[in-house]
Amino acid sequence: MPGKEIFLLIGLTVLVLYAVPRIWIVVSAKKDPGGDSSRGLLIFSESLRWMSVPWGKASCAAGFRRAGFKGEFVFWKWHETWRAWLVFPTIAAPKMLERQSQRLADYITEKYRENPAREIYLVGYSCGGYVATRALELLDDDVKIRGVAQLAPAMSPWRDLQKAASHVDGEMIICSSCVDAIIVGVGTVISGTADRKHVPSMGMLGYLGKPCDNVSNLRWNPKMILLGHTGGHFAAPTERFIAKLVAPRLMSPE
Repeated sequence: MPGKEIFLLIGLTVLVLYAVPRIWIVVSAKKDPGGDSSRGLLIFSESLRWMSVPWGKASCAAGFRRAGFKGEFVFWKWHETWRAWLVFPTIAAPKMLERQSQRLADYITEKYRENPAREIYLVGYSCGGYVATRALELLDDDVKIRGVAQLAPAMSPWRDLQKAASHVDGEMIICSSCVDAIIVGVGTVISGTADRKHVPSMGMLGYLGKPCDNVSNLRWNPKMILLGHTGGHFAAPTERFIAKLVAPRLMSPE
């Protein structure tokens, strides 16, 4: 019995100190006010919706708004809720990931054809970073978007991003953190990355693939704590971090 009580205490401590504060950030976040689609389109490719929480949705939108983005924000769902709760059936489902990447590629193409002059931005978070990258690879040669940010992407750090980046007129930023060693470090070694490599992912190590002119690493450092990015996986889409360091590098000045 004492042993069970100890495990229960540990579980409650983890819940209170780790999960609850992060859920509160999501729940208490302000709803995005919406924007004018003619002034741009920002597509946020979700991470796993673990605990049914749309992690990073509100804070990423708020960060771009804070940086001056006036366009439309689209929260891109690409998996069923049950998959997120179990994790492994999502990240280790290549056929499903391929279908969802094609669906996103079709959506980007549709929006580009509607108005080629409209600036489109793509943000991928965790496993959603792979979906975003694969979608870019599936685009027709002439389809271009303005900028891409990958937040703690759960894919191989050695994945060649040249094809994906060829569809980006501006910059593709890879945001990584050496502190994020559990989810996109040990986690992807055990479960595998979304592109099925059992290695610490790009979200921890940054991009280590072939040099590409418009792909750059934005690695976590302790100074980012002042912007709310403490280095952990759930802190990657923090509002101030997005507003100060990510969005300004992607967006064209109005």
